[in-house]
Amino acid sequence: MAGAPPLAGVRVVDLTHDWAGPHATRLLADFGAEVIRVEHVRRLDLMRLARTDDRAYDRHPRWLQLNRNKRSLTLDLGTPDGAAIFRDLVRVSDVVVESSRPGVLDRLGLGYPALSAIRPDIIVVSMSAFGQTGPEAGYAGYGGCLEAVSGAQGLTAYEAGGRPMRVREMDVINGLAGACAIMTALEHRRQTGVGQRVDCSQLETTTGGLIGEHLLEYVMNGTQQLPAGNRHPWFAPQGCYRCRGDDAWVVVTIRSDEEWVRLCEVIDRKDLIPVGATREERRRRHAELDRAIEAWTEGRSPREAMAALQERGIAAGAVLDVAEIAADPHLARRGYFQRAADGRRFPGLPFRLSDGVGAIARPGPALGEANEDVICGLLGRPRGDVVPVNEDEIGTAFDPE
Repeated sequence: MAGAPPLAGVRVVDLTHDWAGPHATRLLADFGAEVIRVEHVRRLDLMRLARTDDRAYDRHPRWLQLNRNKRSLTLDLGTPDGAAIFRDLVRVSDVVVESSRPGVLDRLGLGYPALSAIRPDIIVVSMSAFGQTGPEAGYAGYGGCLEAVSGAQGLTAYEAGGRPMRVREMDVINGLAGACAIMTALEHRRQTGVGQRVDCSQLETTTGGLIGEHLLEYVMNGTQQLPAGNRHPWFAPQGCYRCRGDDAWVVVTIRSDEEWVRLCEVIDRKDLIPVGATREERRRRHAELDRAIEAWTEGRSPREAMAALQERGIAAGAVLDVAEIAADPHLARRGYFQRAADGRRFPGLPFRLSDGVGAIARPGPALGEANEDVICGLLGRPRGDVVPVNEDEIGTAFDPE
């Protein structure tokens, strides 16, 4: 179909929750896949917050952003009727994505063997915290503990040798990994006609995706990398420098001797040119040079410092807060932000695919808004199979059983 988005015609059943899994399926939805979010009313996704006053569970910004372009189907998979509807849905779908601990779907009679018996070429992607096998498989987890257990947190600090700090981006990274795993499995099926089970362990994705070279360094050389702050193993000086204003910063990287000369000219410190004439000398005197650079940046706003340095071919960027990003002219000129049909403005797409573009058509769905359309329209079941949403039953995973 001319002009169709690249994943048009792909149907995804989304059983994930919180952030990483929904981020993976959101990327698929942005590029045209039909993503049906299966929700259990008594254990709603925490992104909805489960507040019932004025249907607040349909309006939280995080929910609207993270689940945009999706549809919502409410089912209780623990009941015979809910499980039967789910099986019918799998029969007409391409992918099932889940992020529960291992064994949850199996105990419901909906594990991979059961689903592949319904549809032999089904792709089932499991995004549990610690994978489907091994001594830690049964543990629950989220981004904060994955940062620590994976080792990524041990490499993150504000200064060399400083106290380890949280990265706070594990869910985003694992969401990207999940989307890549799903699209790879779809391509494999396109070439072979064979479906598969994909174990996308979030711990392994974090470790392999972020600190693989440091693990190799330890295995091969017996050396353990310590936090380096904002410094670089080759480029110097490099850092995040304070600017004029409250919590205002600019990042700068000097990649060559020539750039060092230009930096000294910009900050009016030509006397420093011979001091840092070589990379080795700049690295040795890094702290001293940092102070000289910050003495200049402190008198300028982040954007002023960025512009002055970039004009001389020096890698520099203003550190922006959320409001500044939303108003950034660089992103605006590239059409990064998009408006859904209801007028809400959303961050755009993090990448492009060569055979088509994505779009943001609508915000995250109202709870159960696709119940009748999916159950009666798509699956051809009687209207009596549609169970209305009962707000008295709404809860989250934090509520007692």
